[in-house]
Amino acid sequence: MNLLTKLLQRGTSDTELSSQGTAQGETLVAAGSSDYEEITRQGFAYHVNSTTPTASVVAIPTTTAGIAFWNSAADGGKSAVIDAIYAINIVAHSTLGQAGLIYVVGQTRVAALTNAFVVRKNNGNGPAVGNVLLAATGGAVLDSVTGVAIGWMPVGQAVNNSVVSLPGNVIFAPVDGRIIVPPGRQFGINVMASNTQFTWVIGVMWHEKVLSLG
Repeated sequence: MNLLTKLLQRGTSDTELSSQGTAQGETLVAAGSSDYEEITRQGFAYHVNSTTPTASVVAIPTTTAGIAFWNSAADGGKSAVIDAIYAINIVAHSTLGQAGLIYVVGQTRVAALTNAFVVRKNNGNGPAVGNVLLAATGGAVLDSVTGVAIGWMPVGQAVNNSVVSLPGNVIFAPVDGRIIVPPGRQFGINVMASNTQFTWVIGVMWHEKVLSLG
């Protein structure tokens, strides 16, 4: 049986578009939007960062995080799909060194963290309303199940400080969905460095959707 697929131009109800195929019958498809554009447009993509700089850690931590998160959704609700993690060095230092991002994701449902920051939509349409991932001030805030040394992992490339006494290093780690925070789980981030003089504002970009998790 031959099937004919009709395409309608977005924003119209009757403007038909033609599709093309290869000699083998494969449909040719061209991307009509950039990555993340649609979910950002819909208002389900967010970002937040800490407001007070926190010191780097110089050893693998347990329950201490520079910024921490908790997915407040009920079981079966939305997961937080992490798009990127970043850190901005804003306080001067007296020694050279290197720094990189590390993170941990909880494996079981745990107690809530206190929401401390205003989450913003990536589409610029005001502060977020109804987002499930809540952000908490850094410190020894992770639970003892989430905050274990074996759970922390590196993400992105490390940076080197090349000038003494000046801030300005920025670490940006594209994650592109490789980290998912399910309902009820905590998520912690730190900057690990060669000394504690480096202090950072830490942030996350993510989107939220209901997923069937294996």
